[in-house]
Amino acid sequence: MSSLKSSKTEGVSDVERGLLRDSVRELLSKRWPPDQAVERSGNADSIAALWRDLAGQGLAALGADSAEAGVREILLVFEELGRASCPAPLLGAVGMNLALARQQSNAMRAMLEDLHQGKATVALALGAFDGDAAAGQVEMRGDTLSGKIAFVEGAQTATHFVVLTGRPAGVAVVASGAPGLKIDVTPGLAVPPFSELTFDNTSATYVALSPEALADIVLVARLACAGRALGAAERAFGLAVDNAKIRKQFGQLIGQFQAVQHKLANCLISLDGARLSLEAAADARDNDNPDWPVFAASALAFAGPALRAVSIETHRALGAIGYAEEHEAPRHFRRVHADLARFGGVRAARAALADFALGPAE
Repeated sequence: MSSLKSSKTEGVSDVERGLLRDSVRELLSKRWPPDQAVERSGNADSIAALWRDLAGQGLAALGADSAEAGVREILLVFEELGRASCPAPLLGAVGMNLALARQQSNAMRAMLEDLHQGKATVALALGAFDGDAAAGQVEMRGDTLSGKIAFVEGAQTATHFVVLTGRPAGVAVVASGAPGLKIDVTPGLAVPPFSELTFDNTSATYVALSPEALADIVLVARLACAGRALGAAERAFGLAVDNAKIRKQFGQLIGQFQAVQHKLANCLISLDGARLSLEAAADARDNDNPDWPVFAASALAFAGPALRAVSIETHRALGAIGYAEEHEAPRHFRRVHADLARFGGVRAARAALADFALGPAE
């Protein structure tokens, strides 16, 4: 495996990255405050308004030009979305930018312009490339799309869908109101819930991409969701630490109990390890390391169990608060587990590492 290169001499500096984090966090604190996140998550108008604000900061263009913002910056923004329990449709935007930024057709350029201005919202449907056997798949037949895809986030508020196709390899862009498209909401851990899309000879615009390019998009999406889970776990950890400083049991603060101290210390170690592993994978991608998928699989294989453990321990440390739906803590618990279970989860990441180390199974 190639060694991880040093960061590019050109691009986003650590100082600029810090400014980006501060800017996104400040915007979300004003536009998506924790005490209003529950009701706003189910409000399409609130999500659309927030998306326009994020687009105004240039975040809708993430993934379009790696020289201006790479995967490190994508992960940073997703981490902030996780901290704020914010369902902004950024995953679809990143997927569309990665897939179509180099396309020269007027139609694709106009669609990207609408996306970058916040006029369009996109849901990303991975299908056969999802990593989960239950995700389904679709097929292009001429100018129409047929098949079924599950586990699509942001479908209820999307104006367009970017659908990865295996036969032939590429992406299909579908308008939300296209005849033959059916959207079924599938409630679960994620908030807002995922949806299942059914395409029945649905008109679509097809763009050919290599299987390698599609695999790259999927890996970036997986890292982005892991980054969002990291942000949610960090926020829940902060709530648990604050609670340990004020909550008393047996006449003393629970933060003074050694058992609680040790568990929270382990959580901090896991959070730092997950962050470092995800950043290393993003650096490998941004620096064109040919082995970057191995770094990504390693990061996902480590971060999954680490962040789940943090989520469970902070849930316990918070006590009854962790079950109170009016509190933000349960939202972070759901976000961590929903994001880390996606795309085949840890099993798929470990399988990729096994293939690298031992060769593909015959």
